[in-house]
Amino acid sequence: MNLTRRQFLRITGGLGIAAGIPGAVEVGYATRVEPRHVVMEERPIRLPRLPTSFDGFRIALFSDLHLYPFTPIQVVQDAVKLANSFRPDLVILAGDFVWLYVDAAFDLVPVLSQLNPAKGTFAVLGNHDHLKGPQIVAKALAEAGVQLLSNRGVTIQNGRDSIYLAGIDSVWTGQPSPVAAFENNRGNLTSIVTVHEPDFIRYIAPRFPVDLQLSGHSHGGQVRLPIVGALVLPPWGEIYDMGLYKVGNAQVYTTRGIGTIGIDARFNCPPEVTAITLHA
Repeated sequence: MNLTRRQFLRITGGLGIAAGIPGAVEVGYATRVEPRHVVMEERPIRLPRLPTSFDGFRIALFSDLHLYPFTPIQVVQDAVKLANSFRPDLVILAGDFVWLYVDAAFDLVPVLSQLNPAKGTFAVLGNHDHLKGPQIVAKALAEAGVQLLSNRGVTIQNGRDSIYLAGIDSVWTGQPSPVAAFENNRGNLTSIVTVHEPDFIRYIAPRFPVDLQLSGHSHGGQVRLPIVGALVLPPWGEIYDMGLYKVGNAQVYTTRGIGTIGIDARFNCPPEVTAITLHA
């Protein structure tokens, strides 16, 4: 979401139109309040093929931390506290940990280390991670105890049952390989896949056993106007830009993310930790 001058003027002008005469107040809220106020979105999701022992299984999802210069570490800390308060079985981080400064990834280590899900914390890289230095981001994630799923999958067991968790590399700037990500899925297990860019669901849902895809990337547009919706969306995040969608036999959930880029503003689109409860 690299904004041109025209797009920037479109957003700030749109805020003024939405706000009317007290536009300065609304712009102040959009630039100083909403981007710093992380909310928890509780989302029950039903999966027809989910094993019964996974009914009630909890996943905390967040994405697009983009630490610095807009997003302070305290916002990420707030997101981690919200995720932990959900008492998740699994935490999924859907990419884009950095924006302009790749070394910022190491400032995330003590914060992400505080995540304490029962079944582990897993991540994929986003397009900005690849642009700035994927090896550095991967090293920081490892130091934080986060398992990176770059075109690979793992089996998550709960009681006698198992599901498959796959991760696909960034579609835009990485080297995505769904074939590699799903090659260890034995026995046609219920599959959850995380990939940074949500629109990739159109390509993998017809070809692979995807039950649920979890993504970020779009930031929900950061600025959403009534009726109009998001003013600017990035490639690969233009169709399934926010919330839950059904695509064939699969579903995809796109979280609004935590940080901001382009402009340090959010309007009608607060940063989000998604608290997903799976149901059979």
